[in-house]
Amino acid sequence: FRADIEGNFLATCDLVPELGQRVRAARRAERFYGTASLPNYFRRPFGPGWALVGDAGYTKDPITAQGINDAFRAAELCATAVDQAFGGARSFDDAMREYQQRRDEHVLPMYEFTCQLATLEPPPPEMQQLFGAIHGNRAAMDGFVQMNAGTISPAQFLSPDNVGAIMRAAQPAN
Repeated sequence: FRADIEGNFLATCDLVPELGQRVRAARRAERFYGTASLPNYFRRPFGPGWALVGDAGYTKDPITAQGINDAFRAAELCATAVDQAFGGARSFDDAMREYQQRRDEHVLPMYEFTCQLATLEPPPPEMQQLFGAIHGNRAAMDGFVQMNAGTISPAQFLSPDNVGAIMRAAQPAN
């Protein structure tokens, strides 16, 4: 793709002919910007007198488009922790440690899934088999979309019980 960014971009737009025509008729105002080699990281999200939410606290590749949802969720968790600390219900460190724990428990499964997906390498064979089994299974397709939308965790969707049920449903009846 990088060998001919504009040509490949236009070829992708041409997959929807009306879009390709509109884009080709337009004038590009800026150069293409890429996002190669984005760092993925977790930071300790608090310290004496400060707290981090959103990309400041942790960042994962944007390929799954969940950053803003994660930032809002982290902001809500952080605000609750700060309220508990300032209200005297808990110490700042205890409240913020719980904020970090809850943030990490929620986002780590999607973080790991996203990091693997962002390599743009073919999925491992077992994931390819799962994708094949998901195809045509409405409940499994809905679950996969829910996972990618962030409404259920990859840990839930990719649990052995759920994957087993999807694989069994894909088996031909005897």
